[in-house]
Amino acid sequence: MEAKELREYSLRLKDIAKDLSFLGHPRFPLKTLYQLFPQHKNFIDGLEDVNTPFPVDVNLKRKAMDQFMVDLANSDLSLLMKRIFTQRIQDYHTLLSMMENFDTPFFYESSVKLYGSSHKMAKNNAFLYFLEQMPSFTVPDLGVKGFEASAGMDYLRGKLLDVFQPGDFEVKPSTSLLSDSSSGRRTLKLNPNKNYSQKQLEVFLVHEGWVHLGTSLNGSAQPDHLWLGTWAPRTTFLQEGLALLTEIITGCLTPERWNKVVLRHLATSMAEKGSPITDVYAYLRHHEMDDLDAFKLSLRVFRGVPLEGGMAFTKELLYLHGMIELLYHLHFFRADLRSLWAGKMSFEEHLILLDPKNDVKPQIKYFPVGLTTHDVEERLKKLKELSFSLFHQGFL
Repeated sequence: MEAKELREYSLRLKDIAKDLSFLGHPRFPLKTLYQLFPQHKNFIDGLEDVNTPFPVDVNLKRKAMDQFMVDLANSDLSLLMKRIFTQRIQDYHTLLSMMENFDTPFFYESSVKLYGSSHKMAKNNAFLYFLEQMPSFTVPDLGVKGFEASAGMDYLRGKLLDVFQPGDFEVKPSTSLLSDSSSGRRTLKLNPNKNYSQKQLEVFLVHEGWVHLGTSLNGSAQPDHLWLGTWAPRTTFLQEGLALLTEIITGCLTPERWNKVVLRHLATSMAEKGSPITDVYAYLRHHEMDDLDAFKLSLRVFRGVPLEGGMAFTKELLYLHGMIELLYHLHFFRADLRSLWAGKMSFEEHLILLDPKNDVKPQIKYFPVGLTTHDVEERLKKLKELSFSLFHQGFL
């Protein structure tokens, strides 16, 4: 009976989560952007204005969540599953508040509630030492950008077939991305207006393909725990940390890629401390980021908040913060990489899955064989050793 009820509530949770990933399709004050960045008019033309309504009826969504909680309280599900579902519903309530307060200071408050802030980490000397040592884990990209987008998508399709069954995923172009690649429930998207090196495509493969796409497919394939196929903000911390960690231990991370990760963190910190979008953009250009890439990253940092500074969309911090939290998690809870591929989960939810007393045993349909090599194990071991100083100095 519980398995049937668990599937029922998982499907209801998935329906509630529908359309709440609006942060991937943000709105901006286009009139202001045209004035501040006239050189990027062509890209701005493809963005949506802040006054464009989101395709969500907030009141209906809240009613559905309230009814879900009433029914959940009266269900026969375990207290453990009730806690997991309750926490995810709380996340969705916060997202609705962000939607209602888009482009205001209240959006930033909710962002910090979900994703944290840069202020504490910027003062941590152990964190700064960790960043300084990380370039030793990078591998130079010596290849030319010889892959046009269509060839790049063919390359990714071929490599993904080494891990996933052909009917389970697709690779397609997208011109609306604020990054060069992204992934959805079963789709990997690539910016069609660029040429790529093989090393860049390998980063997209392991980050978007192996991690984000792989965990989505595994979560959707669960016979009972279908909630693992449903996204919630609390899963982003582990997801982005795992994606960056996978880039490093597979030997895909280049110095250029690492610099962009750090610049994401620094740009977010600048915005939180008061820098307007124009100063963040100028800072990124000063650090030799391409013109359009610098603009796109600036937009990512200022999603949902005023462009004048003092606030940011702090999800951009989770690449670094999530990876360090994950290293702590793997070391102190003796967790293995494979168990992280069961679906979309938070760190707390992963611990529940690891505990044999909880009788939560998700299946793992796909796991990249490339993560089972000796080189991967050695890089992960060295990365853990480097991160020990963070643990001792109270980073977390």
